Amino acid sequence: MKQTVLTILILIVTMTTLFAFDGKKKGFLLGFGVGAAGVSYSQTIEGEGDSITSDTEEKGAFATDFKIGYAPSNNLEIYYTNQVAWFTMHNALDDDTTIVDGVTAVGASYFLSQSPTDPTFKPSPFISFGLGLSSWSSMNNDGNAWTGVGYFLGVGYEFSKHNRISLNLFGNNPSIEESGVTFTTNSKAFLLTYSLMAY
Repeated sequence: MKQTVLTILILIVTMTTLFAFDGKKKGFLLGFGVGAAGVSYSQTIEGEGDSITSDTEEKGAFATDFKIGYAPSNNLEIYYTNQVAWFTMHNALDDDTTIVDGVTAVGASYFLSQSPTDPTFKPSPFISFGLGLSSWSSMNNDGNAWTGVGYFLGVGYEFSKHNRISLNLFGNNPSIEESGVTFTTNSKAFLLTYSLMAY
């Protein structure tokens, strides 16, 4: 429920800022996307020379995608992004907990049909990629987040000014060490999102 309220508030803020910019792709950009995700993950416990890996689990999830950055030309965007899959899992303590599985990265998108010099908007497919940090945390307790390396690859289509759909794959390997034992999650998620962009 909290993430739904937060999502609505962020969308309202984004929508009110849509026309605060010059409407040209080159320049400052801000965007927020929502959608659905499919998550696949396994977890490994390592300690005292032993290693145990769980079976791979698959979950449906709610997806969010935040971007803020700058477009140095009309067909290239460079940005900070936070892409997250939110889902519920049954943990080892026999509790249901909401998991926040995501990647925070420096990313870039290249628009195939948009001219780098002509500011006239054209609907365009695009490709995206990024590298940064991964995280895995539970919203139900105050424990430390697991962190590691994360990446994303994606394709999409900006079908009208300020509106686009994206299909991204992110991969994460966040871990945490407690009392000499290392816990690692290896996860992959496909995110299908609709984004509202301000530029």
